[in-house]
Amino acid sequence: MTSFIVASSQDCIGCRTCEVACALAHTDDVAQFYPRLKVLRLDSLSVPVMCHQCENAPCVAACPVRALTMGEERVEADSARCIGCQSCVVACPFGVITIEMPTASAPVIVKCDLCSQREQGPACVEVCPTSALQKMTDEMLTALQKQRAVASTSLLRL
Repeated sequence: MTSFIVASSQDCIGCRTCEVACALAHTDDVAQFYPRLKVLRLDSLSVPVMCHQCENAPCVAACPVRALTMGEERVEADSARCIGCQSCVVACPFGVITIEMPTASAPVIVKCDLCSQREQGPACVEVCPTSALQKMTDEMLTALQKQRAVASTSLLRL
């Protein structure tokens, strides 16, 4: 079972605080400022988009050197194995993986890792001023879907 982050477009104000927190949580070097999510802004709405941690992830299947693998909670990235072919970038249906090629360095796979290195959990969830982001498990999502189905059934009866 994977975990993933759900974003509410109704609550997001497009401040991009999540992008900054994400990038800072993943680097000690400001020259390598790579957020693992991107806030998309339209006329009347904004929403952060990040890896969906797909259980049958196309990016994992596309990687010829197993730099991306399916972990217990998320899609794991191993930049040390990456050859920079960008097959994962092409395969991702959500467009949320990039391969950065810093000068004189090996390729860096940039995708959401749910801030696995942080005890507090995902930095984006922690800093969001409107609580538009929430880390979820499949079980939590199923419970939410059931709750919404019950609520919509109740509304139809009125």
